[in-house]
Amino acid sequence: MKNEAVIGGITVAGQPTDEELRNLRARGFTTLVNVRAAGELDEPEETKATAAGLRYAEAGFTASTLSEEHVKRIRDAVESSAGPVAIHCAGGTRAAVVAAIISAEKTSASADEALRKIDEAGFDVEGTPYALFVRRYFQR
Repeated sequence: MKNEAVIGGITVAGQPTDEELRNLRARGFTTLVNVRAAGELDEPEETKATAAGLRYAEAGFTASTLSEEHVKRIRDAVESSAGPVAIHCAGGTRAAVVAAIISAEKTSASADEALRKIDEAGFDVEGTPYALFVRRYFQR
């Protein structure tokens, strides 16, 4: 998948092609989480995911709409999964942000650690609303 990386055991990536989506189960994934905002997809994805044998969850957001509720919904999907999880958005950045937050929370790490995980996965969020959200999230 485009821009695929692993953050804290969670695979993040850009939008999978239909063929990539069909092959996720064969790669060992049990759950697919879509964080693209409503209207971003050309066609619904849930039917394709369930036909591929995946549990499917959505928690769509943009840089301006990301909230603690989105993180909670994604964390719940990750924690209730029976196996490996793939989170995707258009290019992978949004998926990386929430995966890094979830991963850092598990180890009681800081915003700096979450941002480091995002950077190490190859996504640059410094100076963006995502970096600001991560910092504010860990201040709560």
